[in-house]
Amino acid sequence: MNKLLRKVAVAPCAGIGQIFGAITREVGYRLVEDVWPEKTVLVCPPALAVDVREDLEFIHGHPVVVLNGCQDRCATKLVLAKGGRLDAEVYLPDILKSARLSLQGEKRSRLGPKSQQAIELMTEQAAQIVAGLLSDDL
Repeated sequence: MNKLLRKVAVAPCAGIGQIFGAITREVGYRLVEDVWPEKTVLVCPPALAVDVREDLEFIHGHPVVVLNGCQDRCATKLVLAKGGRLDAEVYLPDILKSARLSLQGEKRSRLGPKSQQAIELMTEQAAQIVAGLLSDDL
């Protein structure tokens, strides 16, 4: 693969109906739209689940960073089930524990200040991991 064209695939958890999924999806959007827009691609979990070619190509052709929201680690399971490999994982519960941050009282329909703080922390950690993966090419 041409090093100038190398990108990192970002695979957030789906977390349908849970605040964790809303947080990891927001982190994914921030990574690909704001932090590393030219160097990342966003994997869509539902598209990957039904074998959409583009999303399969993302996990087979690029290093993969998984954003897991809970102990089920569904994003990891999905990427592995579809033949991808994990290059790194960012795990929301570890971030919450490290920051001594609770999401109690937060709602997935309207992410509050604690959720925003979790998003910032997770985005920062994931951005550093992406930077490391990209620097491996240099």
